[in-house]
Amino acid sequence: MPTVVFEASALGPAVSAEAGAGRLIDVCDDARAPVVFSCRDARCATCRVEVVEGEQHLEPPTRGERDRLERLGAPPRLRLACQAVLRAGPGLVRLRGVIDGDG
Repeated sequence: MPTVVFEASALGPAVSAEAGAGRLIDVCDDARAPVVFSCRDARCATCRVEVVEGEQHLEPPTRGERDRLERLGAPPRLRLACQAVLRAGPGLVRLRGVIDGDG
């Protein structure tokens, strides 16, 4: 199981969680991570996270996620937590929640 670490930000304190394979948004929800979200299906794009470390432990973004992030002008290191999927197996994923205007 990967360990997911959410760095402290203006959104809240640092938290970490052990996670199995699955959507990153579910880990955010369970861990009460400092990540804003509402729709859970990429319509609002508020759940942007910066992948600081461990990108290899996430499945590549789908075309829909890439399209949404490109429309926002987001840099490649940003992902949508509602679309990002953790891979099974050990590892460390370090993330930072993004506030509008951060990226």
